[in-house]
Amino acid sequence: MKKLYISSLFAILMLFTTSCGEDFLESTPEQYIFEEDFLLSYTDFDVAIVGAYNQMQSASWYGRYLPLVADVMGEDVKQNSSANRASEWAEYNGSPQDFIPEDFWAILYEEINITNRIINSSFEPIESLTTDFDQIVGEAHAIRALAYFDLVRIFSQHYTYTPDASHNGVPIVLEFDSEAKPARNTVAEVYTQIISDFEQAISLMSITPSTSGTFSEAAVQALLSRVYLYMEDYEMTESYASQVISNGDYSLVSANDYPSQFFEGNSSEAILEIVYSTVDNPGSDHLGGMYKATGYGDYLPSEDLLNLMDDNDVRKTLFLEDEDLGGIYGNIRVNKYPSSGAEIGTDNIPVIRLSEVYLNRAEARAKSGDDTGAQEDLNIIRQRGNPEAAAVIVTGTALITEILNERRVELCFEGHRIFDITRNQLDMVRNDCTSSVCEVNYPNDRFILAIPIEETDVNINMIQNDGY
Repeated sequence: MKKLYISSLFAILMLFTTSCGEDFLESTPEQYIFEEDFLLSYTDFDVAIVGAYNQMQSASWYGRYLPLVADVMGEDVKQNSSANRASEWAEYNGSPQDFIPEDFWAILYEEINITNRIINSSFEPIESLTTDFDQIVGEAHAIRALAYFDLVRIFSQHYTYTPDASHNGVPIVLEFDSEAKPARNTVAEVYTQIISDFEQAISLMSITPSTSGTFSEAAVQALLSRVYLYMEDYEMTESYASQVISNGDYSLVSANDYPSQFFEGNSSEAILEIVYSTVDNPGSDHLGGMYKATGYGDYLPSEDLLNLMDDNDVRKTLFLEDEDLGGIYGNIRVNKYPSSGAEIGTDNIPVIRLSEVYLNRAEARAKSGDDTGAQEDLNIIRQRGNPEAAAVIVTGTALITEILNERRVELCFEGHRIFDITRNQLDMVRNDCTSSVCEVNYPNDRFILAIPIEETDVNINMIQNDGY
């Protein structure tokens, strides 16, 4: 074994994860404790699922690089002069040797191995704990589904890239095998696994969580609305979105409360988010630090994005003037994640919010020919942000463009843009460009990340992405 990656942040990961690095899908680390030495009681499973949620906080996943990379590859973000974190992906010149795909691949497969241990266990709880135990196993299925969804989004071309989604996805690994050298499954197979896990999660979960920091049935339904949207199955997108919207558990925050929801967390529209506290925050490495002057300040909002908002749009209050900037960089910084001082890094990172669910349904309706329904959903989000905004009345292709632009405004800096570009088969065009690359035409090999060299070097069955 050439290299070993073990998370030291949480003891539970040292108990569960297989090795991560050049052969982390094949070998067992020295710290690995066999299942019979753990997972012996309900409490063990309760601790294990906490470990799975802790893994999602990693800077190599939702803590920073998943949302950051997905946005810097688009046109809503421009680089500051000092940008060096993720800049290779913003400039479309990344390589298999870069740390971001390596760490992302490792963290996600660590997570899959954690959830596999929970799901595959033969433990049977006492009758009084059956509901609670089923909830834990259901959440493990949901987390595994999300891990595979994020892997296939980052490392594989979008679902409809080939007519039957037969292009290379990522390996589906559901059981630990120290001798395995897994090949890449097709994108269609990965999505089938994602949907199966999410459906299994719904069948097992019956407890409504007290916060948006853990999976609920509604969170699974909301994410399924996104999964089916990516698959261009608009009937299922609308079905799952409508279930979430109509169940009454969530409501859009008011315009007045909009700016504070990301810092305060657990808002009425937060369906699932990554929760941070002063104890477990990433400090200066938090997502907001990539944008703020008091952090690294690597990235700035583009004029392309800012011009999509009127001055009286509440979402424009998420940006601040910085007199130290100027010239091609403008004078505006992102302040969506405003934590600072003793609370730096404690902003919650959205996984999915109710506003996205409305926009998922709007897009599905528009692409299905239901212009009226799509207009209604779009206007709900647009006029929440700006009550003075005129109602959208365009139809057809123009309506779809309006919806995609609204996604840019509503979901900016939450890690959506590159996926919205590719699944809609759009070119990436930066009019306000401070990068060496200002336009990338669709299709393009570089719209996805490289499989890390640590994997391809030791796994003869692992095919590298085209263009790398």
